[in-house]
Amino acid sequence: MLEFKKIINQKITLINRANLSFNYNLLNQKVGKSKIMSVVKGDAYGHGMKECINTLFKSGSRDFYVARLEDAKKIRIQFKQVKIYLLSGVITPNCCHQIVKYNIIPIINNFEQLEIINKFPKKIIYILHFDTGMNRLGFKIDQIDKVKEKVKTNNIFSLMTHLTSSDDKDLVNSKYQLNEIKKINQFFNKPLSIANSAGIFLSKSYHLDYVRPGKSLYGINPFYKKSFGLKPVMSIYAPILQVSNISKGQSIGYSRTYIAKKNQTIATIDFGYSDGYLRGGSSRGKVFIDDISCPIVGRISMDLITIDVTKINKEKLFIGRPVEILGSHQTYEEIAYETGTNEHEILISLGKNSKKVYI
Repeated sequence: MLEFKKIINQKITLINRANLSFNYNLLNQKVGKSKIMSVVKGDAYGHGMKECINTLFKSGSRDFYVARLEDAKKIRIQFKQVKIYLLSGVITPNCCHQIVKYNIIPIINNFEQLEIINKFPKKIIYILHFDTGMNRLGFKIDQIDKVKEKVKTNNIFSLMTHLTSSDDKDLVNSKYQLNEIKKINQFFNKPLSIANSAGIFLSKSYHLDYVRPGKSLYGINPFYKKSFGLKPVMSIYAPILQVSNISKGQSIGYSRTYIAKKNQTIATIDFGYSDGYLRGGSSRGKVFIDDISCPIVGRISMDLITIDVTKINKEKLFIGRPVEILGSHQTYEEIAYETGTNEHEILISLGKNSKKVYI
């Protein structure tokens, strides 16, 4: 952690490289012989793609999943010795030119993409994605015969599918999907991948040849309120802009949604929904000053949040004083619950306007 005096007067996001490396190594030990394909889509879940890849590369990761072609190209320019997998696959023939130029392995999700690949004059290695229940992307199970006719077996790197409800410990559907992708692979005999973060911790039977951890790399335990020893990678601080006193019966914020039931000391901090703290946390969420929880009171606005600091010593309340939005006292899970969303949305959005500092 940076010294306290170095984060005064700043809206700042701290990214802990050591914790990211720790999580990767913990996952690597967990999956044994299975190979980790690190998921860095969404700017590494809001943590900064290039910096996180650099840390993961030093930790031993050589395989990275992204969602967008532009991200894949950016990675290749900086990292020559890694494999890059493109979840969105190919959309136009021009995508194929870019994939060959930047040595990218696309995921092929449907016959339209397969046709584009097949018509391209140069060989492209790809991953076949089968839909075993998610119903988003992927070839359907009843299309196997047609897929077999159109694929070039030597061009297939591996097969993958995506678990629908492993986060919910749904063993019935997860086992069904595992059995289906194994059945499908009888026709192809290629390496297999099914496990996301939750799949990794669900059972070693889901590890197969490759695993694709996303949120667990960044410190989120895959099952709610169950710890596996993963360490949080991000912490966020925002400064106090004003401290004032309000009397019993006065309101705070838009639409007067909060009415004080007693005299209170209120601090306004430089953070809001433009910084990714969802309005659903209005009068529900909390932040921390030292070890003391400070409830959010009133409606969260675009760039301001009001908090109850009545319990805080006045000497510790001053303009510029950093307030912990996310950190050692509060997890992604808790903020997600308080704002009515999931950890992924918090990861992607929270602190997006803050200066990132890698420590």
